[in-house]
Amino acid sequence: FMKSKLSILCFCILLFGSSALFAGPREDVIKELNQSSSAASSDGASSWKQFFEACIEITPPPMVMSDSFNMSTVWPGMESWEEVSDWAKQNEHIEVAFAEAAKRAIIGLPYGSEHVPANFREAGVYAEIGVDDRLHAFDFAYVQMVELACLCATAEMYRLFENGETDRAIQLMISEFIVLRKFCDREFLKEQLTFMPLLGDALENARDMFYRYKDNLSAIQFRSIAMDGIPNLETDATSLLMPEGDRIVGKALLLELFGANGVADPAKFREVLTDIQADQELLARAGASRYWESIALVHRGRDDSLARLNKIYDDWWRRWKMRSFHPQLEMDSELEKSNPVKYAAVSMVVRNIQELFTQRDLLTVEINGTAVSASLCGYFNHYGKYPSHLKKMYAQLLHRKSNVDALNSLPLRTDSDWELYAFSAGPFHYRSVDKNIKIETIRGNVSVNKGQCLLYSVAIDDEDNRGLNAGQDFILWPPLKSLERNAGLLE
Repeated sequence: FMKSKLSILCFCILLFGSSALFAGPREDVIKELNQSSSAASSDGASSWKQFFEACIEITPPPMVMSDSFNMSTVWPGMESWEEVSDWAKQNEHIEVAFAEAAKRAIIGLPYGSEHVPANFREAGVYAEIGVDDRLHAFDFAYVQMVELACLCATAEMYRLFENGETDRAIQLMISEFIVLRKFCDREFLKEQLTFMPLLGDALENARDMFYRYKDNLSAIQFRSIAMDGIPNLETDATSLLMPEGDRIVGKALLLELFGANGVADPAKFREVLTDIQADQELLARAGASRYWESIALVHRGRDDSLARLNKIYDDWWRRWKMRSFHPQLEMDSELEKSNPVKYAAVSMVVRNIQELFTQRDLLTVEINGTAVSASLCGYFNHYGKYPSHLKKMYAQLLHRKSNVDALNSLPLRTDSDWELYAFSAGPFHYRSVDKNIKIETIRGNVSVNKGQCLLYSVAIDDEDNRGLNAGQDFILWPPLKSLERNAGLLE
């Protein structure tokens, strides 16, 4: 009897050990991802279940989402506004969904389609890793559901403003900002590069609403938006973290490419790296197989390759935490310094995150520019005119830290001059307009009339072009979208 019990125990241990041993790289990756700060939490701290359940309940919109019908194109002046307004009213529950999700610490949607309920999978609410047994292939299908929710929320905001329900509209606006900002904390580069511009679109819509409904809002309401709501959308290095999911997948991919002795496996190099390259370059598959087989013969070993991968990401982390315009940011990154032959596999599995630095700066400009725009509206509603200088709004209507243009470099003779400044970048460019001016846009010229004001960022080129060309400067106020609609250049 004792021998029988011992045999059963040994069998169970063997069975458990075998299942762990053959779990596979995908399962290991997903397990590590779901232990990350953006996915691991208690039900009380995460909002993904209740938020996406509400999204699934959204009735079909009057038109299919497209480049001509999305959160950036919907507004009361559109041709089918009545149908869109009725649709938004039918789905008022999305207002509660955003408000509740904004209160939770994280979104927390787990990675791997097997970790969400069946009805979520059927509705396309999942973040799949390893599509078709290809570990490098991702399917963040849930993004489309978020875009639908934002379309619905935007239409509802406009409907509420049109009906004079300004408090509800403002609450929904701030909740949408906060929820999208939480989505920016997801673990993959592709996710962050999707949600940063999406939050930027929401902020652009808000400026259009400020412009259209300025007379309906009080100075106190604008002050609350500028000083209490928007400043919570922090994008500094300790608040908005660099994504780590691509490093985790990259490490697992590299481990696949080497044998037990740590030497490159030509067959694996050919199979895995050809597939990755073909995804990036559609016509590359024909000659890539032979190339990767030959590379395997001269490639550095597994341990050196993993060390190089970590060195690349550690370098990016250092850069992520540096202040804007730090001289070291102009130096070659560890990815650029990597030997293109001996570390070819590392360069192939690494996702270059340089674009993320630019998107973070652009998002910071959108956030700060929207806060300043709200305070300008509040100042106008209180004093009947725009201020001669932004400093006049500090403390009462605007935090000083919001008047920072992340794209505007500070004048530094030497790097030690950095200590002279309280902020990492210069202020926005602003002036009150004493005569009518024209701004050139890609769709045509628009006018800013005497008595108005002009707020703009220097944009990526870090050059002040007086805000007279939307292709050279980033026009924040008056909102470019509003000016183009008023001029009949944009439907």
